[in-house]
Amino acid sequence: MLLRIGLEIADFIVNLLPARAAYALADVAGDTWYRLGTGRRHLVAANLARGCAATGRPVSGPPFVALVRAAFRHHARYYLEILRAPHYDSNRMDQIVTLRGAEALEPVVRGGGLVLVTCHLGNFEPFGLYLAALGRPALAPIEEIEPRELYEFLAARRGASSVELVPVRQSRAALSRRLREGGVVGIVGDRLTGGAAGHPVTMFGHATTIPNGPAVLALTHDAPVVVGRCLRVGPDRFEADGEVILLPTDGDRRARVAALTERIAARFEHDIGEAPEQWWGAFQSFWPDILA
Repeated sequence: MLLRIGLEIADFIVNLLPARAAYALADVAGDTWYRLGTGRRHLVAANLARGCAATGRPVSGPPFVALVRAAFRHHARYYLEILRAPHYDSNRMDQIVTLRGAEALEPVVRGGGLVLVTCHLGNFEPFGLYLAALGRPALAPIEEIEPRELYEFLAARRGASSVELVPVRQSRAALSRRLREGGVVGIVGDRLTGGAAGHPVTMFGHATTIPNGPAVLALTHDAPVVVGRCLRVGPDRFEADGEVILLPTDGDRRARVAALTERIAARFEHDIGEAPEQWWGAFQSFWPDILA
């Protein structure tokens, strides 16, 4: 009960404040977390160092320290936006979210069944609102986290963002049905959850495993795949883009699932490499040899 009350108070305060003041408060929280969260700071630094090494960015010294600190600020901003996004004006979504390459992407987004895949980068919540404004609300699986009060609070905010949610463990049939109906499914596909099946991939030169569910869904329903991102460019301002990933046609079903999953991972690598400070996947174990 106390947790719920605290969350409701935080919700009220951050939506009462002007955007810049709310984001400044989030940055203070991120800086505090950076200073006090020693273990988490080491994990984030280890994960980011791999991406930086592979993309030619510094992996030590003041520039790298600044990058890690920025990651904490951006992650705090993400939590702030979970609270603010349900209050965004649906009539102003084209001002809140800008879609780069809209001429190529919108026909796919507005078409029939679509598998939209992203990673833990930037903030996908505002893009859910953007899709709803286009009349294409997405159905997305959600991990049931503990404590239950926190899960219910976050699910209510995400649901208010015009994204329909289904628990991961119950999602397979629901996602298939949505695709058969010509709708959009949205999947955060860079981390195994809920006992999901995975496929080994190499990202930034190191082996890991990501879910193969998006590839299985797309190939089962012959649905186009768009791997996208929605990056933060200012207070309550975002820029989204994506790439249509071609469905493999060679080999048996297992080979095609593997090939498509690897193509998705390659796009994740590209997106994270361009904005590592917004990769909040770095706050969790991503490679099996770097543990939280």
